[in-house]
Amino acid sequence: MIEMMSPYDIMEKFVEIIEKERIRKNMTQVELYKAAGMSSKSYANFIQNKTTKFENIINIMIALDMTAKLESLLQQEKFTSIDEIRNEKNKKERRRVRKGKSHG
Repeated sequence: MIEMMSPYDIMEKFVEIIEKERIRKNMTQVELYKAAGMSSKSYANFIQNKTTKFENIINIMIALDMTAKLESLLQQEKFTSIDEIRNEKNKKERRRVRKGKSHG
């Protein structure tokens, strides 16, 4: 259950999945980080410290042809009527969130 995982645990899992796929595709780390447009330092930081920008993870997944795994994150809602589409558009109007004044 991902709800029970820390951000570090999740990144550790990303590293594990990506490294397995890199090896399966017979790519070196150098080939992968170059294909993903990353520096060696950024890739090493990802592998060792489990930190990187989300954009780097996406670029790595593209370089490894793993974009299908991103599909569920980007999946759009399916509408059954034009009214549902209109209602959804109305919900997406920009709304400001105002924080209450702190009493210090």
